[in-house]
Order: sequence, then structure tokens, then C-alpha cells
Amino acid sequence: MYRLQPALQNYAWGMTEVLEDLVGLPVSGAPVAEAWWGAHASAPALATAAHHAGADEVGMLPGATEPLDALIARAPETMLGPALAARWERLPYLLKVLAIAKPLSLQVHPTLDQAEAGFRDEEGRGIPVEAATRTFKDRSHKPEMIVALTPMTLLAGFRPASAVAQDLVWLGQPCTRRWAEDLANATEPTIALGEYIQRVLRDPEAPAALAALVEVGGRSGVPEALAVASAAALEFPGDPGALVAIALNVVRLTPGQACFTGAGVIHSYQSGVGVEIMANSDNVVRAGLTPKPVDIDLLVELTDGTPTPPPVVVRETEGVLTRYPAPVDEFSLALVERGSAAFEPGPRIVLAVDGTASVHGERGSVSLRRGEAAFVPYADGRLIVDAVGSAVVVEAPISR
Repeated sequence: MYRLQPALQNYAWGMTEVLEDLVGLPVSGAPVAEAWWGAHASAPALATAAHHAGADEVGMLPGATEPLDALIARAPETMLGPALAARWERLPYLLKVLAIAKPLSLQVHPTLDQAEAGFRDEEGRGIPVEAATRTFKDRSHKPEMIVALTPMTLLAGFRPASAVAQDLVWLGQPCTRRWAEDLANATEPTIALGEYIQRVLRDPEAPAALAALVEVGGRSGVPEALAVASAAALEFPGDPGALVAIALNVVRLTPGQACFTGAGVIHSYQSGVGVEIMANSDNVVRAGLTPKPVDIDLLVELTDGTPTPPPVVVRETEGVLTRYPAPVDEFSLALVERGSAAFEPGPRIVLAVDGTASVHGERGSVSLRRGEAAFVPYADGRLIVDAVGSAVVVEAPISR
């Protein structure tokens, strides 16, 4: 069993104090956006051997520290279990906590096939993985789910084309009237919404529409989608991504609620604090609300323009355990609140998000305070989590 020290990410959209307070670090005064507990090669958590009297099975002495990805790579079957080691060769998920003060970029993630093809292409062209122009950093898709710790506002998935058309009329510009007419008359809404993205990101009249969007946000009775998009436009002056935001579902989460986004779904987290679990990937194609590169052609290719309801997860609660089902093999997330729950062998991360938690494996135990986490390898067997407050437990379903 290993204690984990997260890797912090100082992105400009982050909050000050929140994550540093959570993990017990001095407050720097700078934005801290994400804390990563996982084994992604770009920012792995640091693992500290926690419970052995002597060296453990990979030679670590109590108190010794090593990046989690390196630790797993030295003994994949011990850490992941034979089935997971054979399939993934690495920890297949990445656990984060996000503290969002300003909107994240509008983005979409590829399917597995798209990621594999894109990775091979960029490798073949010799684009360095760390290059700003590199899109496919690995061969994985990046399905993700966020569980709210505070009230959160998200944008996720397309609204019906007719609803988008009605809101565009509010902006009162020649270009927005044209866009609205095209959407209202569309016989194939899925195609029409994809075309709408291309238009607003390329139309030379988009600045006029953005100015109108900023102005309309202050009116009473403005539709919710316009109000949220207007707030984003204020944060990113001149960025046409705010016009894409008009087409998306506004998702309001209360603490404990969750949203899942799969491949091809344009989304953007707007505000709040939440626990995020995803496949262990960094493949992102951006549509706006960012100073980073936007690839419009690739964005349209990867995006599923099908209108869908807001992708809120239906929770399954039994006693002190709440599970958040997700249609993926890489991760499964559960929340233990004020009680004890058991988990089968597999590579698990336990994070105390409120109060304290005790983690008991077949080869030892560890106590966690709020903001502390532990990695429990497959070799530690069946797991019992006792939460005084609430603790997140992440597993990989394939290991069962």
C-alpha cells in the first residue's frame, strides 16, 4: 500500500487556495487548477511505501518515494493484477480534483480507433510529444466523468438545433439570423450542428455576434444557454468558442451529482470543484475558449453532432456506498460515506474528500486525512474502506 502525493497543475483557469488547502500545502496565491493522483507519464503522483516493515516486493523501503508510473512499470502484475497488466500494461485511469474559477476550453476527445490512427500519424511525421502542435499524445481515448464536490456548471453535448436557432435570434445580428435560419430549416440536425461549429469559428462576422452575446448576457429573462455563453465570452474576449457554447446543454450539478462525457461529445467545465476520473490519456482537440491551438477540421471530424439530453449519471446507492456507472473498461468510481464498504482485488486509489478514512488491505492498513490518497495494488487483495466523512474509491472493472 502506498501513500500518494499529487501532481499539481497551475493552469490559469484554476482557483487560488482551494487545492492547496485540500492537500495540505502552503498557499502560493497563484491559480492551482488540478491535482492529479495517477500514473500519467507527464505528471505522475509520487508513491511512498506505507506499510511494510522491510522492503516491499519491488524493493521500496518504508518512506521511500517513487513516481507511480515507474513503480507500476517495475512490477505490473503485482500492481495491476495479471489481467490488467496483460491488457493495459499501465494504470488505465487518472484521478483528478479540479478547482475551476474560469471556463475550461471547449474540447472533444477521440475514439480508440481515432486516437490510434492520430498517434501513428503524428509519430510518423516526427512531431515531438511535448510540441504545442501535437494533438495525440498517446493511443488512448479519454472518456471522463466528473462528480461535483460543490455546485458546478458544465456545458456538455448538443441541444436540439431548433432550440439553438431560437436563442440565436436574441442576438439580432445578420449572421446570427442566417445561422438560426439554417438550423431551423435543417432536415439533418446532426449535420447542421456540425456545420454551425464551422461557420461560427470561421465567419468574418463572428466578432459582431460576440459583441451582441456579451451585451445580451446582462438582460433579464435571457435564455440560460445564452447567459452561460455570455459569461464565457467575457472571460475570453474575441474568442468565437463562446458562440459554439450556445449550442451546448447547460448542466447544473449539485454536490454528489455527476456528468459523463464520452468520445465525440463537445464539453467545457465552467465553474466549481469536482472529482474527475478519466482514462489515462491526454488527447484533446479544442474548439475555443483557450489560447491553445484550435484545429477546426479535426474538431468537426471527431465531433458527434447528435443532439442529446444532458449526460447526467444515474447513481446507484446501497447503504453507505454510491456507485457512478460509466460505460467504459478503464475505470469505475464509488463514494463511501460515513461507513464501511468492501472492494475486490485490483489497482485502486482511495481519496479522502471530506473527513478521514481508514484503508485496510490484506497486507496492511493506512489512515487518510482529508485530501490524502493511497494506491492499493492488486497484490494487497480485498479492500475495506472505513470513511468518517466521505472517500472516493476508483477501480478498473476489468480486474474483477
